[in-house]
Amino acid sequence: MNIRLAAGTTLTSVEGKDVLFSVRTGESYGLNETAAQMVRLSLESGVAQAATQMAAEYGVSAEDIRGDIEQLVQELVQLRMVESPAGHGA
Repeated sequence: MNIRLAAGTTLTSVEGKDVLFSVRTGESYGLNETAAQMVRLSLESGVAQAATQMAAEYGVSAEDIRGDIEQLVQELVQLRMVESPAGHGA
């Protein structure tokens, strides 16, 4: 599954914290270090590749990490911070 930031949304660092910010709604969503890594890697190379990279880094199963990433992505999609382009399934 590929994701991208929703139109008008930025991923930035504010006072050392990673934050998704929507200029359309004025809403923000703070990310801890691990969640920020999940989002950044997923934006760069897709959820599956992000899970593989993080699993190798943390010494856990890619399947477990992928589940965590997909859960985070679902939450961010519901908040309209990220979107999954049409035609890209899980």
